[in-house]
Amino acid sequence: MTIRDYNNKPVPGAVILLDNVKQTRVANSSGNFKVNLKKAPIEITVYSPMVGVQTVKYLGNPNMIVNIKRPTNDDVSDTSREKIADPMQFRDIYDYLRGKVAGVVVTARNSIVIRGASDFRENKSPLFILNGVQVDETTFGQIIPTTIQSIKILKGPETAIYGIRGANGVIEVTTTI
Repeated sequence: MTIRDYNNKPVPGAVILLDNVKQTRVANSSGNFKVNLKKAPIEITVYSPMVGVQTVKYLGNPNMIVNIKRPTNDDVSDTSREKIADPMQFRDIYDYLRGKVAGVVVTARNSIVIRGASDFRENKSPLFILNGVQVDETTFGQIIPTTIQSIKILKGPETAIYGIRGANGVIEVTTTI
């Protein structure tokens, strides 16, 4: 298998997951990856922090080429241009996000899952960034909706700048304080 970016150039060092199981080896300097398997995988995911993430179905071709697609606007949701009639109507950041962005699910217990994000670890929570600094879920939950200046939801290849930490999506919040 050969891993290429959206400009059709090799992606050396790409991490390979076969049916969501990380392989011990990575793509070589030419973007090639070989492994002997007892059972063919159903799905192959390739990840490069510099290029992005791509998941494809394995169709039985051992010489397949996986191209990591160019990020699209569907992978980023920016709420900074939206006017909110009354920010006081939201109890907390979870109410603010609930139903606001397609692909973002906020459960009744205030956990957030971003659809389309990959799970490289057991934790399915996205990475929370507040004013450029990574914060935990407790700190994120304490954001006051009236102080929110903008929110960006990143998923797919757009999260590559955060490396493996952004595998489950990223929520970037900028506040006025």
